[in-house]
Amino acid sequence: MTFHPGSALKWYIRTLLVLTALLLTSAFSTAWSQSVSIDPQLESLSLADHVLLLQDDATTLTFAEVSSAEMASRFDQDFPADLDFGYTDTALWFKLELDWDAALIDDGTPYLLEIGPPKPTNDVFVWLLDEYGDVQESMHMHNNQTEHHPREVRTLPGGFVVRLEPGVDSTVYIRATSFRNFHVPLTLWSETAFKRNEAQGILIMGLFYGTIGIMILYNLFLYLTVRDRNYLYYVAYAAAVLLVYLGINGHMVFLDLNDNYFMRHLSGASVALLSLTRLQFTRSFLDIDSYNRALGRIFGLLIPIAAVLLLLAVIPEDFGLFQGSSLIFSFFAIAAIIYAMVDGVVRGHALAKLYLLVTLIGEVGVIVGFATLVLGILPHNWFTDNALFLGLMAETVLFSFALAWRVRLLEGEKQQALREKARLESEIQQFQQAEQQLKQSQNRLHQILEHSDLSLVALNEAGYITFASHGFCSLLGLNKAELQEAEFVTLLADSSGEEQFVLGNLTGQDDDSDLAMTIDSLALQGRDAEIVVRGQLAQIGVEDAFYLLVLNDPRYEEGSGDPLLAFRMMAQARDRLGSVSKQLQSLEPLLIDAAPRARRELQEVFEKLNSLTANGTDSPTSHSLKSRLIETMRLAVECWEMYTGKTKVELAQESKLWAIVIDNGRLRTRTLDRYLGEESFPKRPRWRQVARTGYFVLAAIKDKQNLPAETREALKYSLLELQALTSGERS
Repeated sequence: MTFHPGSALKWYIRTLLVLTALLLTSAFSTAWSQSVSIDPQLESLSLADHVLLLQDDATTLTFAEVSSAEMASRFDQDFPADLDFGYTDTALWFKLELDWDAALIDDGTPYLLEIGPPKPTNDVFVWLLDEYGDVQESMHMHNNQTEHHPREVRTLPGGFVVRLEPGVDSTVYIRATSFRNFHVPLTLWSETAFKRNEAQGILIMGLFYGTIGIMILYNLFLYLTVRDRNYLYYVAYAAAVLLVYLGINGHMVFLDLNDNYFMRHLSGASVALLSLTRLQFTRSFLDIDSYNRALGRIFGLLIPIAAVLLLLAVIPEDFGLFQGSSLIFSFFAIAAIIYAMVDGVVRGHALAKLYLLVTLIGEVGVIVGFATLVLGILPHNWFTDNALFLGLMAETVLFSFALAWRVRLLEGEKQQALREKARLESEIQQFQQAEQQLKQSQNRLHQILEHSDLSLVALNEAGYITFASHGFCSLLGLNKAELQEAEFVTLLADSSGEEQFVLGNLTGQDDDSDLAMTIDSLALQGRDAEIVVRGQLAQIGVEDAFYLLVLNDPRYEEGSGDPLLAFRMMAQARDRLGSVSKQLQSLEPLLIDAAPRARRELQEVFEKLNSLTANGTDSPTSHSLKSRLIETMRLAVECWEMYTGKTKVELAQESKLWAIVIDNGRLRTRTLDRYLGEESFPKRPRWRQVARTGYFVLAAIKDKQNLPAETREALKYSLLELQALTSGERS
């Protein structure tokens, strides 16, 4: 076999050319497989299968570096098919090659490249290169920009849109970043198809903005009509919702404010504004302060904080830190609102139930939208992508209806309150009448005392004047109106003596012993001068006890008794006979003006009554009456403290039924306290005084706020039981 060098050389050259052709074919097929063929029949095309991706984890690469030949091999198609990258802070570089049909180049019909929706929440940069790799246009787009590139198309419902020129734009580079879930669909549209799709989106956006706008105007008109601040707070909240949605979707640009500083700060402040208005609306709508003062104070603290964050998000040039603080604060605000709703529902608050229902309906959309757009854990479709604004719209509209329902509910509650008020006023009149009936025995004695010429003054258990005779008034130069229900201690000119001390602290004496004493010198302060008199002081009666002071008795005779003794015997006889006290009323005129002989006869009657009743008043109080008196007094004090927030000392002061003494520098109600327990219970209880205390408390309760209904009813029942046990002693 003969070897020819020329033939071998030709074989080597032919083999090298074939291998080179194969390599070039492979390289060109890889490059052109990613290009987009655009012909006149194309209306819309998802570009997920046609773009190449470069992920810049450090976010430091520049366009010059990315577009260089050395970086071309780093672009690949290793990314999700739906271009949903989840939550990432990586800068994403997309590269797209365009292959225009000759008919489009001749016609010059532009196509539109849409980035989104949703729009990436940070910056988007786009570079358009010709077939030679030279940059024809570069643009920077973001949600709140005020200046727009001529190639950029402003659209309400869509993403960022760039106009592509056939035959001019051959390569597109896109750099996008986002601080939430990064979903950046890329779509190529013909102008006709884009406008048709945009019209549907505008209809949905118009429905949202139109509905919110109508709700704002309608409720603002209602506020101007009815002057209910809840409507004003609702208007502020709805406006905040509107601003938040404008910022989320980049619709601030359609306000045409032409002020980049204002646009950025208005968007950043919307979160703080939403927290502020929602907190105020919740507090007012639920009327939290009326049923939970502690929670009301928490809202009162959160609202000023939200106002401060709002100012800090608006005023500084660099508002990023304060915008982040507003987001963190919003979680605390949401927690407080949720607790307020649950607390109101647990308390049976009808408005809280309504508020919770409306919130749940609205929050379903908010949660779905948050999970889709921010967290990226739900698939993208029409409902999940629009759930956020659907939820906000539903919540805002339903809150408007809730306000109307609230007005009807409060009107019904007002009518119910008026009926309840009328019923309570009727009960109060009954209680006041019952209290007056308990005073009848004293009033009867006072009527008898009116006919006496003696200087007499009657004091109740607490040391207040209940009766002053004409002679006593003349002695001091005062009229009865000035003395009625005045404290006797205010008439004492000198409280240093023993007698003055006793008069000023009547109930400081042993409740189980009768008080009787002669006062040789008593200094009283008259209108014009100090008057020194002598007199006698005695406790009259037991169950309906009061104190009678007789001054300068001219008819006092040794051995014949005295008016005070007669009064005391009569009162004790009435206590012992109880049901037959009416029969003794015929003897009452003898008490003061009777001759000594009549008094001696009355003494004999008293002794016979003693023998007949076998010292009845000295016998221990029945266990049932004792228990009932203790229960009544405890309930009266409990109702008083729960309803008024005041103490037993203030109860004694306002009712003027119980004396107040100073013990170790503290004010105490020693006599009242004896009726609160069996250990200290007096042997001869003043049951009328206990009953009058209960009726006084019931009459003081104007409504049921701060007072459980069962507590009030328990006091009423206890007084009825006490009335039944003492019915024989009321005559």
